[in-house]
Amino acid sequence: MKIRMLLSLMVLFAAMTAPALAGPPEVPATPAPVDAVLLTQPFTLDEPYEYKWQAGNIMVKQGLLLVIDVDPDLVIPRQTPEPVLFVGNATAERVNSGYPSGKVVAIVPGTVDLSTAPIWFGEPMLPEQVTAAIATSQRARADEAGIGPISATVLDAALDSGGSVLKLADYDALRRRAAELIQQYAAGEEDLAMGILAPKVGE
Repeated sequence: MKIRMLLSLMVLFAAMTAPALAGPPEVPATPAPVDAVLLTQPFTLDEPYEYKWQAGNIMVKQGLLLVIDVDPDLVIPRQTPEPVLFVGNATAERVNSGYPSGKVVAIVPGTVDLSTAPIWFGEPMLPEQVTAAIATSQRARADEAGIGPISATVLDAALDSGGSVLKLADYDALRRRAAELIQQYAAGEEDLAMGILAPKVGE
């Protein structure tokens, strides 16, 4: 009984004297380039879907899957708007948070030429509120900051890692492929990947 009481007092004392947990660090300054592109793979879909990560009623039937290496501080989950990931003049859907690994798996809608389109994080905001005009202004800020496209060498390596065009049925199939990439690259987010890969009710 004395030992149990002593342990309880120790736990209580530790809780009272422990420093308060620090919140997430400040959002890094933007625009901010990504550190590297590890994989890129084009895809096409039999069934288009409505893109929810940018305003404008965009329907997606083709695009790119990307795996990018980023500063983890840019992608820490927050209770406030987070820096938006842009590729060219489009927002990209971050399938995973990318924290703490710094590896983000993203879906980019439409036809994008990565030999000319930069990849960067713009101002913190809600992606679904990004209009074409906002995307253009964010691209202008990235250009002014000297953020350019990835090098031809990096692009060639990323294409080699991705392989040929993925021909998929629909958005669910696309997310399942993205989940496989999360398992491969984003340590610490395996549960998210498993949740995406889990069979849906009725399948």
